[in-house]
Amino acid sequence: MRMRVIRWAWLAAAMPLSSCGLLPDAYSGCDEPQPYHEAVDRAPLRVPAGSDLPDTRNALRIPEVTTPELPRSSGSCLEHPPAIRTAAAGDGSAVSPSSEAAVAAAAAADRSLDRAMEDSEPWQARLGANYQPTTDVDFDGGTTAEFNSSTGFLIGLSYALSRHFEIGANLSYDDRDVEARIIGDEPDEVFPARGSIETTGVMFELSYYFLTGRIRPFISVGAGWSFVDTDIPTAPPQVGCWWNPWYGYICEGFQETKSVDGFAYQAGAGVNVRLNSAFSLSGSYRMNWVDYPKADGTPTFDAIQLILHWAF
Repeated sequence: MRMRVIRWAWLAAAMPLSSCGLLPDAYSGCDEPQPYHEAVDRAPLRVPAGSDLPDTRNALRIPEVTTPELPRSSGSCLEHPPAIRTAAAGDGSAVSPSSEAAVAAAAAADRSLDRAMEDSEPWQARLGANYQPTTDVDFDGGTTAEFNSSTGFLIGLSYALSRHFEIGANLSYDDRDVEARIIGDEPDEVFPARGSIETTGVMFELSYYFLTGRIRPFISVGAGWSFVDTDIPTAPPQVGCWWNPWYGYICEGFQETKSVDGFAYQAGAGVNVRLNSAFSLSGSYRMNWVDYPKADGTPTFDAIQLILHWAF
């Protein structure tokens, strides 16, 4: 119960980090009238004859803007304001035309990079690692199992429905050790067991990105299916033989093991960082629920994912 409360508290704490993204567009409102629009350019104050002139050597001098305004889409703001370069302290000179051109060029390049990221290809391939900490699971009758920590991998594909919504599918694989205490039919009868399980999962997910810039917090939900090979024998060992024209008879032993599968679903939150227009890196925390047969309730498996995305 304590771990479950911690998990939900983690998700609740992650939500305020992107509170501004709860609005339809975190950069909206640029076209609305602003208080500074009412500012007017007035002539400098004139000092009456016989009065002392004020010391204006450290006064802020605003250069005249001669470059055209950078283009932007309707309803969007510049995510990064242009850099401001002032003259050397004490010389009283304004910014030179060459400096203004450099500032405008840098701002245009910065905005072009942002637009290239926002207008990148909607399809993305995924390749990532999936770390799962140690998890305890209770089964009917008192049997318990401890799934040791492990690191698996996943591959996937996603498609951007819009700047905020994305759908995707992941294929994951994991091999982890398990230690179990199996309750027998007789009173106080306990059989310790140790082995490993191989888990293969297919998960379809929907993600929502709060922002559209380079750093994009997101939440996601998903549903799929989990296939588990428990490595527990279900039949006596058998030997199979066949004829090879080069080596003669070849015989190998094999043994059937128990496999289970069940419905799985997940919820998570994380952050995606765009490296450039083609690649991005995301890290997220996931809670996975798997409907295992004879389990006491629905076991929860926490996971930390690190995924590299490639747009194409």
